Amino acid sequence: MNNPADKDKFNNLARQMKSGDDKAAGEIFNYFSPILYRFFLSRTLNKQVSEDLTQEVFLKLVSKIDLYDEGLGNFSGWLWQIARNSLTDYFRSKKETAFSDLPDLENIFSHKDSTEKNMKIKDIMALTENFNDDDREIFSLYYVSDLSYRDIGKITGKTEGSLRILIHRMIKKIKKEIN
Repeated sequence: MNNPADKDKFNNLARQMKSGDDKAAGEIFNYFSPILYRFFLSRTLNKQVSEDLTQEVFLKLVSKIDLYDEGLGNFSGWLWQIARNSLTDYFRSKKETAFSDLPDLENIFSHKDSTEKNMKIKDIMALTENFNDDDREIFSLYYVSDLSYRDIGKITGKTEGSLRILIHRMIKKIKKEIN
C-alpha cells in the first residue's frame, strides 16, 4: 500500500461503508483480511487464534465504522490500530507464547530478501525470539504483512528513517545468527 491512490481508495471505501454500502465493506475485507491474518499468524503462531483475531477486527470495524474520522488520519492506519489493540488484548488475556512447536507456516513471508526467502519460517521465528515485542511487531508488519515503512510508521508512530534503520539492524542480527 505504498501508492497514495490506495490511501484515497480505502478512505473512499470507508466513506461508502459508513453510508451502508456492503460492497465497499466486502472490498475492504477482501484486501485486508489476508494481510491481517498473516500478521496475526506471525505473532500468535496459531491458525485458529489468527482467524479469530482477523474476524474480531472486522466485527469491530463494522460496529465502529461511524467513529472513523478521515480528518484524523487515513483508514488503513485506523484499521491497523484496531488490529494492534486486538492483538494486545489477546496477549493480555494469555500467559506466554512459545515459539517452539510452530505450526506449518510455509509461504507466510513475502520475498523481500533472499536470506529470509531461503529460510524456513521456524528458523526465522526462532531467530526473532530474542527481539523485543516492538521489534517483533515491526518485523511482522514489514515481512509478513508486507507493509511499507510509511504505513508501519503510521501504525507505530515511528519515522520511516528510524524504521529503515531498525529493519536493517534486525536483518544484520539474523544474518549474524545464520553465519
